[in-house]
Amino acid sequence: MFKLLSSLAVTNLKKNHSLYLPFGLATVMVTMISYIVHALSSMPELSTLRGGSSIALSLGLGVIVIQVVALLIVLYANSFVMKNRSKEFGLYGILGLDRKNVQILSFMELFLFALASVTAGIALGMVFHRFAFAVLLKLIQYPIGLEYHLQIGSVFFVYIFMGVIFLIVFFLNATKIYTSRPLELLKTKKFGETKGRFMKTRAVIGFVILGLAYYMSQTIESPMAAILMFFVAVVMVVIATYILFDAGSIAILSALQKNKKLFYQPTNFISISNLKFRMRKNAAGLASVCILSTMVLVTLGTTVSLQVGAFKTLNESYPTEYSVSSFLTSKEEEAEASKAMKDIQAKSLSTVKNEISFGQSVRFGLQKGDSVEIMNSFSGAENVVALTVMSQEDYNRIFGTNLSLKENEMVVSHTKGDGKEFSTLTTAKKNYKVVGDLNDDKYKTTLPQLSALVDNIYMVVVKDVYDFINPGNHERVQYYSLWNTDTKEESLKEEFDAYQNIDVDQYSVPIAMSSKTEAAKEIYGFMGSLLFIGALLSVSFFVGAVLVIYYKQISEGYEDRDRFVILQKMGIDHKTVKQSINRQVLIVFFMPLLTAFMHTAFAFKMYTKIAQLFGVNTQITLIASIVIGIIFLIVYFIVYKVTSRSYFKIVKR
Repeated sequence: MFKLLSSLAVTNLKKNHSLYLPFGLATVMVTMISYIVHALSSMPELSTLRGGSSIALSLGLGVIVIQVVALLIVLYANSFVMKNRSKEFGLYGILGLDRKNVQILSFMELFLFALASVTAGIALGMVFHRFAFAVLLKLIQYPIGLEYHLQIGSVFFVYIFMGVIFLIVFFLNATKIYTSRPLELLKTKKFGETKGRFMKTRAVIGFVILGLAYYMSQTIESPMAAILMFFVAVVMVVIATYILFDAGSIAILSALQKNKKLFYQPTNFISISNLKFRMRKNAAGLASVCILSTMVLVTLGTTVSLQVGAFKTLNESYPTEYSVSSFLTSKEEEAEASKAMKDIQAKSLSTVKNEISFGQSVRFGLQKGDSVEIMNSFSGAENVVALTVMSQEDYNRIFGTNLSLKENEMVVSHTKGDGKEFSTLTTAKKNYKVVGDLNDDKYKTTLPQLSALVDNIYMVVVKDVYDFINPGNHERVQYYSLWNTDTKEESLKEEFDAYQNIDVDQYSVPIAMSSKTEAAKEIYGFMGSLLFIGALLSVSFFVGAVLVIYYKQISEGYEDRDRFVILQKMGIDHKTVKQSINRQVLIVFFMPLLTAFMHTAFAFKMYTKIAQLFGVNTQITLIASIVIGIIFLIVYFIVYKVTSRSYFKIVKR
């Protein structure tokens, strides 16, 4: 019996190749991506990279997401295969094969299929692992020269977790076979779609949830609040999308049917009637395609903008190659800090140039109308502004100005954002009055710029920054020394190491050193790994979307073929039937895409706010999102042409 069942399992896989081939390709893809990401995250070589811990963390989180995507893809593909083979399994029961043997047959088929597809995926993962490693190193701006090693542990890991997924699949299949009678299995594919209840009410609920999510995304102003609310909005959009593709689409089609002038045209009559009849089954698949497409657009739009904006972020945060800073409470401490900075500069391998020193304090304030009140601690409130405060003495010396301010006066310049101007500022010690603007923006390229933790950042100059702070509230002035040297690029690390060899504990003030070259490794490592994971996750999402699209086209083709044959027998000409088919395919295929673009457009403000936390401005994010959207549209259209050809072939048989 075992030999018969094993032979039958192989024959069934070959006979149903049109069902198992896309299933297998999708499994191979997610297995390959899973192996690549897990193998990269497990590489001990990452520990030798600066920023390697953040890269490993990003890759580790990517493994978890890809596991979830793999589970969903396999479950969806299996459900489609089982539905289309239910008649076959029912026939086995009628011919005398008991349920236990049918379950064994199902297990053999699934085991052979899983073994072949997972092994192929791991093999391809091994092949492309080296290439992926090179791409990752390129994205993190690391010279490709790091030694590559095969990760055997990742092979076992992928086999185990994919094995668990297919065990879940087998349990579901076996349960269905055990609980269904042969006649029920024979008729499963022909079961009609029951008319949904409370369609209008559900449609209204869906529109309300979607409207609230959209409203939430458009009213968020604080980047910190955007992070907290982003996932809430995502869940609401997902729920609303599934409701509206089901109840909402039926409600709209029902309204179109009531328009007699529109509905009783031959082409519209066929398209609308057929769409309404099929929409309940289509709804989940179409909503899934929409959600997956939105995930691709948002994920790539965000990660690409972060990568593109990394260079700008680096230059804004590090205007010179080296910086040394110390947190001080009084101007008298500047002498000790200056001595330490001169001692460090003395270790340079070449001439020191472009050296500037200054003190500044970064404070957060709550803006109410035309006044700002300094806060004791940072909060994520939407009307919080950031202030970079420095003394007029330092500002005049660096920029050659001649500001002369009184103790309660300040001049202000809007560095980032589009917030309103303010005229007064209150600290714990005194009240300040704004008496003018800084008309020169040279400070934006000369001084380190604050990352956009809030929407609005101001540059403020007062008479004495030490008089501005409140040391009793642990407020400090950060005293800087910035400089460049004539040292060649390949020797910069050696020079920075020489700086770090100085014992900073000998000084009475705290000393911290940083290098633009070393910081670049951290920034590019983090941003590059995010883009790498984002790209692989997007591929996984798109594989899932394509699989849903293909199976939907195939199932619709077989189910629509008989209906269109009946219509032709009723006297409707071939041209009208063809026009109806084209219209139906276009509507069903591009409805998820248009909705995905709409979701992305409303999500844009929210994920732009999140990108601002990393110093990426709106313009960069907008350009990245538009480019990604155009590329996705082209690829989606190619998928449409390929899969719709299969649909038309089936319908025209």
